[in-house]
Amino acid sequence: MNINRRFLIIGGGSMGKRRIRCLQAHGVPARDIRLLDPRADRRAESQERYGVESFDDFAAGWAWTPDVVIVSTPTKHHMGYCLKAARAKKDFFCEIALSDSLDGADELLALAAEHELVAALGINNPCHAVMRKAKTWLDDERFGTPVTWQMAFGNYLPNWHPWERYQEFYDATQIMGVIAQELGTLYSLLGSRVGELYAQSHRSGTLEIDGPDNLQILARTAAGTAVTLQLDLLQDRQIYEYRIVSAKGVIEVELLPEARARRYLNASGQVDEMRPPPGYTFEQAYIDEFGAFLEALDSRAAWYHPLQDAVQILRCLDAVKASSANGRLIEIGE
Repeated sequence: MNINRRFLIIGGGSMGKRRIRCLQAHGVPARDIRLLDPRADRRAESQERYGVESFDDFAAGWAWTPDVVIVSTPTKHHMGYCLKAARAKKDFFCEIALSDSLDGADELLALAAEHELVAALGINNPCHAVMRKAKTWLDDERFGTPVTWQMAFGNYLPNWHPWERYQEFYDATQIMGVIAQELGTLYSLLGSRVGELYAQSHRSGTLEIDGPDNLQILARTAAGTAVTLQLDLLQDRQIYEYRIVSAKGVIEVELLPEARARRYLNASGQVDEMRPPPGYTFEQAYIDEFGAFLEALDSRAAWYHPLQDAVQILRCLDAVKASSANGRLIEIGE
């Protein structure tokens, strides 16, 4: 693996720090990583914890001439930095969602294709050990075609970043980012996009936030799988689980609080179970995802989550907002 590249990480929050750890886990030395963030405390932490130097100004970071750009800013800034990278013919990795609007999407698609860039969106769930196992089960003809896909995510917002006040880091784009992550996971495992959806959003608790604290989505993929997504920011005991049903069996996956996967096949009564090895943590999914990114940089292979899917997911997020507002089923365009 060629690690002789310069990586500029834009954004030094929790995800930016995680991306430093991911690079270093794959042997990228601190001298080949730089952090760009206006906050002095984040830059100091980057130096003290990881030995990574930093910039407080984009022009200075760009003058360092990075080979690869990693965008770990709040969602509203994603598209702008991805476009800067693409215009400069630089490969990039961006946290999901790609943006908070479709503005700039057509230009980004055109530039990525023209310059044959590795344009990667961070969707770590498919890289988790139990999700990898679920993917092999889904591809097994004995399981058949998925009829329903159910996902439940619940995590009390103040527990997301216990070291800081949630009012200071959270905005409404973040629950949309969770939806985007789930749609990306769905697309990666099933290989079919959402064609229509209906959504309801509510603010049911006492959290001091703009936007909903719980949201429900009913959707259908182009291949006909019925999809249910349930998200909330209210559960103090975090849950993160999936249930996938076909006419031939059931697959259940739990990511949190304890990772495990289980498959039942109707015809034989066969039950298969899988747990990660001892010591496995959720962080490993991020590390493995970045290993795949570094390999793609070497091979120039297309990222497993195509940029076109990322743009279509932005259309889904617009549909979630529209459906929540008007109570109607929304068809998703390509």
